[in-house]
Amino acid sequence: MVKMTVEQLEDMTFDGGIDLDGTSYEVVEESEWEHDHKHQTKNVIFTDGNKYYQGEIGRSGSDWGDWTYDSQQFGSDSPADIYEVKKQEVVVLKWVVV
Repeated sequence: MVKMTVEQLEDMTFDGGIDLDGTSYEVVEESEWEHDHKHQTKNVIFTDGNKYYQGEIGRSGSDWGDWTYDSQQFGSDSPADIYEVKKQEVVVLKWVVV
């Protein structure tokens, strides 16, 4: 299990990687910002070279003002929710107009 603060997860996302306790983590994929009114979230996939992990960063505000990131809102030492993940094909069935 990777232990990382929200601020460290944000720093890694913006810098493309981070070194923590002798381990280097590198961002391999990230989503676009998902909008939910004035709050946005982004999923980040990163690796330690052996396993892959997912975390989520968030921010509040707008494109016309300042953004307040989760580390500023909840505290820089708040633990980030990090999960081990693997890439897997998923088939989705949905109704479409014919």
